[in-house]
Amino acid sequence: APPTVTVEPASQPPAPPRPRPAAARPSLTAGFSIKLGDAPAAEPHLPLSDVKPLTQDDLTAYWQEAADELGLQQLLSAGIPRLGEKQGLIEIDAQSVDFSSDFYPHRIDVMQVLRRKSHMPLLDCKVNPMFVTQEELIYSPDNKYKAMLEANPAMLHLRRLFPQIDH
Repeated sequence: APPTVTVEPASQPPAPPRPRPAAARPSLTAGFSIKLGDAPAAEPHLPLSDVKPLTQDDLTAYWQEAADELGLQQLLSAGIPRLGEKQGLIEIDAQSVDFSSDFYPHRIDVMQVLRRKSHMPLLDCKVNPMFVTQEELIYSPDNKYKAMLEANPAMLHLRRLFPQIDH
């Protein structure tokens, strides 16, 4: 029997791969959902018409209450809060040089307490740091010699040995 030859049609491009089912795809959100669930109960906010303006006495009382509530009595005693020039801004005057850097890690917690107590959710603060300055004294050579002579009377003997030491 003669060999049979089968002729196949010209080669066609391969068929595109079938897409995977949607369930097999890895999740890009890693279990994160944007669905709104039951939100925690928020503290009721008073309408703006019912919020009384913040006074200095109230601010001082809230500052002390925040110190007691957060256990920061020593830290917050080194700062004096006062009402700022703009409404919704308080200024804290530092009473020690390092208050500003010590207060910074606790700033958010303290402000949350003050916002809650004052019913002002947009309350913000500005810390006025304390700088120690010393007056710089400029001496002429004669004034400098007199100041050194007061501190060390033996300078008189040195001046006799070196009369041109001023320049």
